[in-house]
Amino acid sequence: MKNLVSLVLCLLLASSLCGEWSVDPQNPSLIAAFDAEQVLPKVAVTPDGHTYVCRFDNGGGMYKVWLQLLSPAGEYVWPAPAGILVSGHNQMSWLTEYALTVDNDQNAVITFQDIRNSEVNNVLAYKINPAGDFLWGANGIVLTQDTDPNYSNMSPVIFNSADNSCYVAWQRLGATTAIGINRLSATGEKLWGENVLSISETEGSLTWPQIIQADGNNILLKYFHDTGPFWAPTRTVYVAKYTPEGSRLWTAVVTNQGGIPAWEQLIPFEPDGQGGCVLAWYEDRDMNDDNDVYVQRICSDGTASMPANGVLLSVDSVNQQFYPKLSVDPASERIYAYFRITDSLQGQFGLARQLVDYSGNRLWGDIAPNIIDLSPTEANAIAAYQISTGSVVLYGSGDNLYASLWRANGNMGWNEATCLASTAVSKGHFDVAVHPDEWSVLAWEQGYSSMDIGAMRLNPDGSLGMYYPAPANVALTQTAHNAVQLTWTQPSQYLVPDSYHIYMNSEFLQEVEATVNSYLVSPLLPGTYTFYLKAKYGDHYSQASESVTVNILANSEDLQPASLGNIMLYPNPTRGLQYLQFDVDKQVSRCNIGIYNIKGQKLLDHKPDIKLGINKIELDTSLLKGLKGGVYLVSLRLDEQVRTLKTVILP
Repeated sequence: MKNLVSLVLCLLLASSLCGEWSVDPQNPSLIAAFDAEQVLPKVAVTPDGHTYVCRFDNGGGMYKVWLQLLSPAGEYVWPAPAGILVSGHNQMSWLTEYALTVDNDQNAVITFQDIRNSEVNNVLAYKINPAGDFLWGANGIVLTQDTDPNYSNMSPVIFNSADNSCYVAWQRLGATTAIGINRLSATGEKLWGENVLSISETEGSLTWPQIIQADGNNILLKYFHDTGPFWAPTRTVYVAKYTPEGSRLWTAVVTNQGGIPAWEQLIPFEPDGQGGCVLAWYEDRDMNDDNDVYVQRICSDGTASMPANGVLLSVDSVNQQFYPKLSVDPASERIYAYFRITDSLQGQFGLARQLVDYSGNRLWGDIAPNIIDLSPTEANAIAAYQISTGSVVLYGSGDNLYASLWRANGNMGWNEATCLASTAVSKGHFDVAVHPDEWSVLAWEQGYSSMDIGAMRLNPDGSLGMYYPAPANVALTQTAHNAVQLTWTQPSQYLVPDSYHIYMNSEFLQEVEATVNSYLVSPLLPGTYTFYLKAKYGDHYSQASESVTVNILANSEDLQPASLGNIMLYPNPTRGLQYLQFDVDKQVSRCNIGIYNIKGQKLLDHKPDIKLGINKIELDTSLLKGLKGGVYLVSLRLDEQVRTLKTVILP
């Protein structure tokens, strides 16, 4: 039972539970805070900006699965604060990994195991829509039906593919461990049948599957092949490619050095943007109590683009490295990595960063630079993800949580790291989900007993709380001497504003509907004008968009240069009399006619008076006087425009 707290603290707690996403690191959003333990949060965001948070609650002495839905602003959609009960079926007294994702229709899809069937662990899957309806039945879909206590189905993972089918994979523990996989249609049909796809080896165990998208509708499956005792396995990492029908196309070895410990289970496994994947892990392959972090890329054809068994992220002979997190930039074919460093005795902790290309070249130096230097304070990378402006890493330092943005040049992208949570309470079991608009939600378990679930929303500019994007791609075109056309694009395809507000020289000018993406400003008096827009979302406004500026002259036609037309030089060749004829459509301030030899040396210069329309300049004997027979160049300059013609003077 939690200790009693003051009335003031209770009021703060109530506010953090019921309000929008918190912007205060000292008072993070509390998703679930009860007397009973709230543990193992999982988080997923929908395309329309809602957030699902799943958790286990041991109220009543038995763990139950609960799910809450938050609005884009962070407010409860379902009954506050508990949400809806997904499953009250019996669980073991200890919990393992489980998984939450969303499908293409904004529905939550959850997979976990329980002992409802003969006290044997079996895997279930539930689909729940934003209205709280159980689309796959009140008791979900049973994916395994073992009744023999010698078997146990554990730690399922889930992946919703591009075609909106779901893949669920798990470990089936017995004398040895195999991997089971099934593919579920959007309506819950078991597309690979009741017997599922089973992957096993005659010797050793296959453990800890993970699934990501490959090319087309194919998937990539990562798993371990373990031999030896389960507490100290000799571990090989594999990636296999499967079709939607369950056919294996190839299997690739990621590393077979055997130094990965038993407690390293779900490792970074990210798409490379080309149908392949990138993985990272730590291991003591030399068996000398010195752990190092490695990275490898497997291409869409199953080949490795880096040296066999991976590339060291830091060639550091002094410190150890652990627990890497990755983000991948497919456009530049680069991989950002973040990992814990310790001294040799693991009593000092820090955080390092590295950038490698798809060939494995270390771009930030052979020894990875530090984000946090070694100190007695615990430090660890939590998650990383890619956005358009760089790579975001979430990490812990002591009880505090932070985020920072890093660019390929090694500089931090924000002015400083963002503090997500600074409450003096232990935090763990983190999960993060990223929206296509590049904001994320981080959820965690906090406390020393009777834990609660906390969360914060992080925006692409490093700010916290709800983020209202500004109009994008603002541009200006001058359509007349006293008129301009403003154009812009919708801030996001997922969060649509109610209207746009246009500002001219920092003063409100006009409100237009959200369906409009252009506006004509006319007439404008001579002067300089700066325009920007804000998007309006209910009672909220975005920040100002980028600004555009125009200078309106008394007659905008003066901005356009004169144009030359119908230029003729005749007769050509000549023995001394020649005419240069051309058309001018606007008044010019300077006209020069120069004559050059073929070496480019200026021989003569003439500044005639010209008029609008047709001009015929006589190059008479006095102008050409003294020139010997040969080839010459005649240059006509009107202000900044130059035309050059060739003439031949006969002897």
